[in-house]
Amino acid sequence: MDLEIFNQIQEKMTDMKNEIKQNTTSEEIELAKKLDAIEEYSVDRFEGEYAVLENRKTNEIKNVKKDMLPGNIKEGSILQYINGKYTYNEKRTQEEVNRIQDKMNKLWN
Repeated sequence: MDLEIFNQIQEKMTDMKNEIKQNTTSEEIELAKKLDAIEEYSVDRFEGEYAVLENRKTNEIKNVKKDMLPGNIKEGSILQYINGKYTYNEKRTQEEVNRIQDKMNKLWN
């Protein structure tokens, strides 16, 4: 029974560490903007426990463990990499969805 409590505490601490890693403060974002240090990635696909990300500026492909990424992402999501953390950018994702939809509409009309 004591081992079970220890395992629960360890699991909770791991969850808290992952949450801290994934939350980017507004100060970090502002500084990264000033330093032009924000990398932007799109989620290309998932392969097992990895997400395949594509740098939107350089087209470099990167494999990242899913547990290092926000939980609410899917293929096509836009992520920002700031100070060692990936965050989901809902606004940029929606802009990209709209851009692609506009291209499709123009193609088929």
